[in-house]
Amino acid sequence: MKRPDFPSTVLILAALALLAIRPAAAGAEEAPPVFAIDGLELLSRAPHYLDVGVGAFDLFKRDSSSKTSAAARVEVRSGWRLLGLGPALGLLANSDGGLYGYAAAHADLKFGNLVFTPLAGLGAYREGDSSDLGGVFQFRLAVSVSYQFPNQSRLGLSFAHISNAGIHDDNPGEDELHLTYALPF
Repeated sequence: MKRPDFPSTVLILAALALLAIRPAAAGAEEAPPVFAIDGLELLSRAPHYLDVGVGAFDLFKRDSSSKTSAAARVEVRSGWRLLGLGPALGLLANSDGGLYGYAAAHADLKFGNLVFTPLAGLGAYREGDSSDLGGVFQFRLAVSVSYQFPNQSRLGLSFAHISNAGIHDDNPGEDELHLTYALPF
């Protein structure tokens, strides 16, 4: 069976995510939440965000073949939501030549100035000289905790896990930790 070409896979995922991104309505920050319980709100609309992060890839080395390396991530999250869920598109690169492009769904849970952003997605991984994750297709689960400033920019920490969920013969997975800054647009 022929393996899918990495660049074409990333382009297909990018096109699907971009089709889902629609402009946020003016005054999106004033939209009522999907639900609110004791000050915790699931946001129904928000600005679009460009979220950048720097940190560590494969933080908890599993074995001698694992490589902890520096990593950088850029993610675009749409302000458009359906029942609190919105699309996201991201790219992660590490200092050992690993590259991961993904499309995902995310939500924003706000409590005062703190915003919790869970994210789940699917993407394509190119190993380079980095950790072997078992194959091209990988799932990504992440959660970010950010402080939202009055101008709606956010500073936070993001923890993520990439795994193939057993769809490849080998499923080592990897964990990341990033310092993030999100700019609204």
